[in-house]
Order: sequence, then C-alpha cells, then structure tokens
Amino acid sequence: MDIRVLRYYLAVCQEGTMSRAAETLHVTQPTLSRQIADLERELGCTLLERGGHRVRLTEKGLYLRRRAEEIVSLADQTTSDIRAEEGVVEGDVYIAAGESPAFSAIASAIRDFRELYPHVQFHVHSGVSSDAVWRLEHGTADLAVLVSQPDTDDYDTLRLAATDVYVVYLPAHTALAQKEAITPDDLVGPPLIVSEQSIKRGVLPAWFGDRLHRANIVATFNLFYNAAILARERVGYVLTLEGVVPAGDDGMTTRPLYPPVVSPADIAWKRDQPLSVPAAKFLEFLRGRPDVAQQDGRTMGM
Repeated sequence: MDIRVLRYYLAVCQEGTMSRAAETLHVTQPTLSRQIADLERELGCTLLERGGHRVRLTEKGLYLRRRAEEIVSLADQTTSDIRAEEGVVEGDVYIAAGESPAFSAIASAIRDFRELYPHVQFHVHSGVSSDAVWRLEHGTADLAVLVSQPDTDDYDTLRLAATDVYVVYLPAHTALAQKEAITPDDLVGPPLIVSEQSIKRGVLPAWFGDRLHRANIVATFNLFYNAAILARERVGYVLTLEGVVPAGDDGMTTRPLYPPVVSPADIAWKRDQPLSVPAAKFLEFLRGRPDVAQQDGRTMGM
C-alpha cells in the first residue's frame, strides 16, 4: 500500500464525499475515485459503499481507517525524526492524556518549553488511560498521562507532583450537598454516574468496600463532559476528579469524599524504545520541573 493512497483514503473518510476530499487534496474527483478503486482491488474487498452524496465505510473500511491513521502517523513521525539535524530540537511531540487536573502543570511546561524550542509542535489526544496506553502500544504517542497505573511492565513512568482527588458532582439543593464531605454509606442509595475505568480497576472499589454491590450505579462514562450533562439533567450524581468540573455551573456543586480518595498521576513512555529528539528533550525538561514531576530522581517501572 502506498502512503500517498492511504492519505487519499483518510481524506475521503474525514470529508465523507469524494468531491470534498478531492478539493481538499487538490486532485480531480476521477483521479481520487480511481486511486480508491485501485486500493480496493489491491486489498480484494470493498472499503466504501457509494450511494447518494456520501460514502459509508464498510466493516473492513473502518478497520483500514484505524490502521491507516497509525501508518500515516508513524510515517510522519519517522520522517520528522530522520530529517532532524543533530543538535537541533524541532519536530513533533505526541501526548495521549487521560482527563486529569494534573495536566495543567504539563500544559505550563509545554508553554515554557516552546519558548526555548519554538519549532516543536505538540499534539494532544484526550481519552481514558486505556486509550492512552493503546496509543503508546501502537506508536502513535510518545508520552501518555495516566491517571492510574496500567497492568503492564512495558513502560517507564515519571510520577507527577500533582495528585487527583475524587469528588461528587451534584445539584446544590440536595440534602447530600449540604454535607461537608460524603462517605461510602451516603452513596449506597442515590443514583450514581461513575467512570468505567475508576469503578472497575481504579481506587473507588476499595473506598466503597462491600457497599459497592449495593451502590445504585445508573450510568457510566469515559470522559466527564457528557457525564456533567447527565448530572445537570438529574440522572444521577457523578463521581469524578476535582478540577475536571467546570467552575460556576448554575445549580451544581461538588463535595469531597471521606475518607479522601487520592489517585496518583504518571507520565509514561514505552520502555526500551528510543524517543524522538523533541520528545526526549521534553521529558528531560519535565524532570527538572518541581511543579510537574516529583523530585526524588526515580523513574518507575510499571
């Protein structure tokens, strides 16, 4: 498969029509259609169902889209790394990040790093920790910000100075919101909305203890934005991280858990795999920032 043709295919997937993709790529529509048809013949399958004004991806088309994104990203990263002049810090740094207030310190480090190295561009992909680990595994992320440690020994990590604290996000008028802190017993009856990751393999099961099987979990989520909408529509109370919650929501508030639930955050990279020049330089920069990384000099295997 030709990288150029994969770029054409991804453009069609992103634009949804051959005509718009051709305009984006600055090629004629017949040329683009012929390239996609040749790709389908090469692979021996139909990738796109053509009908009406839009194209629809087949099952194999969806699979190729995911793989093409990985291949094109790796090709771009490899080209950038090889072209980089020795001693010159320029290129791209790819970071996969779980939702965590700890990322604010990394953001400030990115700002300061770019003042020193203005030709480095950062690409941040947000998702849960499992998404970030997947991107590390497939080489589409140099570094990953993980809210909880993954079950693998394939990574080195740098423990971040900030920790994440869990709170309950709920309507301010409720009786539960009048308490200074919320205990596991308080959450046995009310409808709860929890993240899939935290309730399965995070710190919340230990906090709930044997009350977990009696908890009234009505919905789960992976990112907080839609969970907040569920809470504002009175579907349930959200267990989430302090700092992820937007400030000043009308009628909504947060209350801390008691005993407090604190989760460490780490920045991880794949062990025994060399980082690109800008990624390695940025990691070195993070190590020297007391506002970002714990200053005990340790790099931890996970």
